[in-house]
Amino acid sequence: MGESSKRKAREEEAPAPPSYRILTADELGLLKVTEVPSGNKWEEAAAKQRWGQPDKQQAITRLQVHCPDWEPDSILVAAARGGGRVTLHVPARPVAGGQPDLGAGSAVEVGSFRAAAPAVTSGRSDTTSHELRGLRVVAGGEGSYKLRLVTCTAGGHVAVHGYDPQEEAVRPGRQGAGGGQGDDDDDDEEEKGATCGSGSGGEASGVVRTWEEQQQRAAAGAAYGFFGRGRWREVLRMQTVSDVQDMDVGSSGRHVAVGGDGHQLRVWDLTAAASASSSAAPEPLFAGKAGKPSRSGLQDLAHVTAVSFVPGRDDQLVLVGTAKHKLWLYDMRAGRKPQSEVVWGEGRISVLLPQPDGSRVWAGNGRGQVEALDMRQAPSRVSMGHALKGSAGSIRSLSLHPSQPLIASVSLDRHLRVHSTITRQLLTKVYLKQALTGVAWLPTPGKPSAARGEEDVGDRRGNDITNGGLEAENGEEEEGNRSEPQPEAPRSEKKKARKAGSENGRTGRRRSSGKGSHDKEGSGKGRSNKGDDKGKGSGKKKTHNRSRHGGAGEE
Repeated sequence: MGESSKRKAREEEAPAPPSYRILTADELGLLKVTEVPSGNKWEEAAAKQRWGQPDKQQAITRLQVHCPDWEPDSILVAAARGGGRVTLHVPARPVAGGQPDLGAGSAVEVGSFRAAAPAVTSGRSDTTSHELRGLRVVAGGEGSYKLRLVTCTAGGHVAVHGYDPQEEAVRPGRQGAGGGQGDDDDDDEEEKGATCGSGSGGEASGVVRTWEEQQQRAAAGAAYGFFGRGRWREVLRMQTVSDVQDMDVGSSGRHVAVGGDGHQLRVWDLTAAASASSSAAPEPLFAGKAGKPSRSGLQDLAHVTAVSFVPGRDDQLVLVGTAKHKLWLYDMRAGRKPQSEVVWGEGRISVLLPQPDGSRVWAGNGRGQVEALDMRQAPSRVSMGHALKGSAGSIRSLSLHPSQPLIASVSLDRHLRVHSTITRQLLTKVYLKQALTGVAWLPTPGKPSAARGEEDVGDRRGNDITNGGLEAENGEEEEGNRSEPQPEAPRSEKKKARKAGSENGRTGRRRSSGKGSHDKEGSGKGRSNKGDDKGKGSGKKKTHNRSRHGGAGEE
């Protein structure tokens, strides 16, 4: 097989990575990865991977993706499921050294915990208030945990879990220290809020491990990445208001804002709540009031459906959406009433998504409308605009690409849509069969590894060297053949060669030129006038060739 064939075979084996990857969650508990083929072929976007098995009891209500530095090898997917449980996943990847190949089209659960302990009422477990209404991954901030997960249930139970990469997370199927601990011990610890890792009981820090255990831990880190090495621990639990509809955490990771049916905006300081020694519910840092009454003097009932902090404002500006299609902007430094009010559309505000610079906040409602609230002159002046084209269905989730002017949305019409935030045009629409509840962007895998590229370069260099040596040898042989004097062929052989044709172009030209010169020298008949039949230019050319190659003389 030639070098070009080998290169073509390698290109066919390793297809080009997709331009974009989008993760969606649905009501059956499935996570699906939709890919846009290389070259931004939006019309060919389709679902390529499915994580998990369909289960109505494991329906996903909230979805968050944490990916530091936007690297494919450091993805953490957090999914809030039915019953108030949170599952943590990382995309599986094959590892060397005899470890099992988990495949590139699946995900591995690296952690699972319950956001709130089940409440027992009259001997029955009440799970209606444990549906998760808020899920946020917070990086950095104060405290020893640089990565935290904040959750909020419909009953107003807020929990904060911190990730400790130094403590081992025991994989499912492995036993902890002592060899006799099982899932019962882990359930007991989880209900106490001590540990939140998946699998069986943990190990104390500083314990001496055997060589086999160290190898197993290293293999787990290689198979599951950074988020598979540590454990999640609960660091805070507190009770807020009831009937929560939405929750958000400030960019500093210190403040949490909630709102719900019958309750206006409330903001708590998580640092103060963690340091409080009392078991009673802490007092909120800020309690908002309703906006202006109508012309008839009627006041809207408190029904907050969406909450979002505005980035870049020191967690002081909070935007609230209500069931009466209103947007209220609160400035906690200016007072308890909203500083600005915007009436938008005819449906309840279902989702709010701010841009990282805080210049806009994208809003979606129950009528399938998506527009942006201009925050450049906030809080004194705000306005709606920049409506996206082609959206439909009740909007359930929005997601902005971290580096490109793209926004993805999912709605109850079971379609994933991607729009350009500059032109507002609909780039693609993909039907995903189930009612969608969450959307997030994923980083795309890079090009083939450098090692493979170096091997390919080495192979090409070796082939070039080998081929170059052969070509040099062939060139020397040809040069030697050209330098040797060629004997003159008899006239009979020349006639046969003229009829059959020459196999070598240069040898054929030499023989034909020599033949023309001998014909003109030895015969003065019609043979010598063939050049004149073809034209004067041909006769002149033959005379020139004759003199260049040592002919028999001038005519």
